[in-house]
Amino acid sequence: MKKVYTLFILAFAAIAPAFAQWNTNATPVCIYDAAGMSDYYACNPKAMRTPDKKTWIAWHTWGRKAINGIDRVAVRTYLQLLNRDGVPQFSEPIMLNDHVTTSWWSDYGLQVASDGSAIVTVADGRAEEATLPDETDHADGFSPAIYKVDQQGNFLWGEDGIAYPQYTNAGFTNCYVVGDDTYFIFFNTTEDSSGQAEDMTNIGTFIQRINADGTVAWSEPFPWSDDFAQPQIVPSLDGTFLLFDRSPEGSVVHRLDRELNEVWGEPVVYDEHKYEGYAMNDYSIAPDGFGGAAVAFVRNMGQFAHNVRVQHVNADGSLGFGLNGLDVANTEDNDYDYCDIAVNPKTEEILVDFESQLATTYDVMLQKFSYDGDYLFDELGISIANKDRAATSYAFGRVGCGAVGDDQWIVAYRDVQGYFNASFIIRRYDADGNIVWTRTIGREIDPTDISFFVEEEATYLIYRENRESKESGIKIFRIGNDGSYDVTYDDTSIQTVAVSSEGSEQYYDASGRRLSQPQKGLNIIRSADGTVQKQLK
Repeated sequence: MKKVYTLFILAFAAIAPAFAQWNTNATPVCIYDAAGMSDYYACNPKAMRTPDKKTWIAWHTWGRKAINGIDRVAVRTYLQLLNRDGVPQFSEPIMLNDHVTTSWWSDYGLQVASDGSAIVTVADGRAEEATLPDETDHADGFSPAIYKVDQQGNFLWGEDGIAYPQYTNAGFTNCYVVGDDTYFIFFNTTEDSSGQAEDMTNIGTFIQRINADGTVAWSEPFPWSDDFAQPQIVPSLDGTFLLFDRSPEGSVVHRLDRELNEVWGEPVVYDEHKYEGYAMNDYSIAPDGFGGAAVAFVRNMGQFAHNVRVQHVNADGSLGFGLNGLDVANTEDNDYDYCDIAVNPKTEEILVDFESQLATTYDVMLQKFSYDGDYLFDELGISIANKDRAATSYAFGRVGCGAVGDDQWIVAYRDVQGYFNASFIIRRYDADGNIVWTRTIGREIDPTDISFFVEEEATYLIYRENRESKESGIKIFRIGNDGSYDVTYDDTSIQTVAVSSEGSEQYYDASGRRLSQPQKGLNIIRSADGTVQKQLK
């Protein structure tokens, strides 16, 4: 029933009038309204762009499910697809998993396959449902599962995904796409939700390769390590990929083939320091356009002091910044934290944005490097936003950065002015760090879980408005890289129902199938001017 239902609503949405679209001014658009709901609704949204310039958005919602006659906690994962104009393609979001669970915050993964399908990982209590005792409100563990859903709403890897119920404490899952392969990563711990030790088997970090048709590479997921590292993957050359990880020696990178064999023979230690920050993913990574990658991460320098490390790893395993990385601010005295990284393969430059909390000021900072490790701004970086700490307790929050044009950059950050009172600042910078234009987005908002994309024509923000008011929900925003809000494309997205130029009217049934003439029952009529109406015959 799930497939039939989603196909129906997609067909109807494709020929119905638009009910949301990208903004045409500085006001973000709400695509999922959570007004009056708690923080557990529409939480932890993630977004990914498709090759055909559409946008998949996933999120969690909190609810209840009846098991053995008792309502229990059930956190569900939903999907929505926006077309190129920002119009949702499903009249109701697609619900992926409907199982009891222990927590709404369990991290999950969202990626886009080469065919434009969404790939989503979850962790829920499906292994526990059948045997839950009456007195238990929720499941005592998480089992990992992964779904693939195409742009028509079909569940390509089964309506309940590819699941591994033998792993019962895999609260964190992720996935990465390399060519037509998907690498499913999950972390199975030793404790259940109450903190009690469990069976010591199946402990550590596991990887499974899944082919495009849903067949798996190995009968059981590959045991990558016996600890709870969070490896991150970026594609390299000839179907291989770089896997960034931690080791006793420091931060390491592997180049692996499809069977997880080492292309370089052994991993490369690219920095003696390891990540010691607060982000969910340890390392900020950007492919360099030549099979290598630039990487940035936070390191601890003592109590209340951090710095950001940067390194460039070439496809052959050589290191652009020498045997050790560089501090993004060439000093041991300041507190720098949180970072994002972007590259421009045309100029072979790396940009890092990061936050600073010095003794007297709050700053958002930029630093630029060559691929060979030259500091291209001042060795301390340049401040692009500054506040006096004596005058306010509200700081900034970096959002992200990306290359645009031949040698320029888009940078975004949050200016926090008070409780539930922030705004986005989006700027374009030239090669020397000078401002080309600035736009302020939103007023008195509290955005969280932000996805940020810089593409050739436009920049995108998708985030959760995090407050219990009429403002809450999932918001979208688009701005042209010339600073304009009215961004158009030369062509439109692929529609489920094709519109023919033959005749003045076209007729469709409720499922979107083209008819030669109206039939008994519900008909959908599309006129030559593009208007749509329903007719019951």
